Amino acid sequence: MLNIVGVGICEGQITERASKLISRAEVVFGSRRALMLASKFISGEFVEIKKFEDETYREIEKLAEKRNVVVLSTGDPMVAGLGKRLKGNVEPGISSVQLALARLKEDLCSTVVIDAHARKAEDELELIERRNLLILADRGFDPSLLGKRRAALIEDICGNERISFGRAEELRISSDYSIVFVWK
Repeated sequence: MLNIVGVGICEGQITERASKLISRAEVVFGSRRALMLASKFISGEFVEIKKFEDETYREIEKLAEKRNVVVLSTGDPMVAGLGKRLKGNVEPGISSVQLALARLKEDLCSTVVIDAHARKAEDELELIERRNLLILADRGFDPSLLGKRRAALIEDICGNERISFGRAEELRISSDYSIVFVWK
């Protein structure tokens, strides 16, 4: 059995259902950060995933045919997470998107979310004309593509969190764990 479990992005965000799935697992896989967030619930073996690639996912799925396996996903597995990459049951978690919107007091229903981690987002930016835009960004993302629109930059949410406001073109991203929010 394979469960992909969201562990949130901050300490204390693991749901009761998620904690039970983790504690019942024979083997728990996850990034170093995800394993740390779930450590008090892990009672079986645990393995740090160092290469997030198809071969690793296939090996995990094969093991799950014989054993009860949990793969931890920071945030929510279905928000730029592991939920699409593995074949198993998904247990949601609290995502950085949800936290950012809460911090900014903005509604998800009026927002378009784009994942620009290690990829180009230019083709999707025309959506900004109709909705607020939330971009999961890293240092490689260029906020100047968003022009003079009013924007917020949230870096290292739940860590050494910093929020700054200004024009999108003026934002300077210094963390690979950043969210750029642009108002329509």
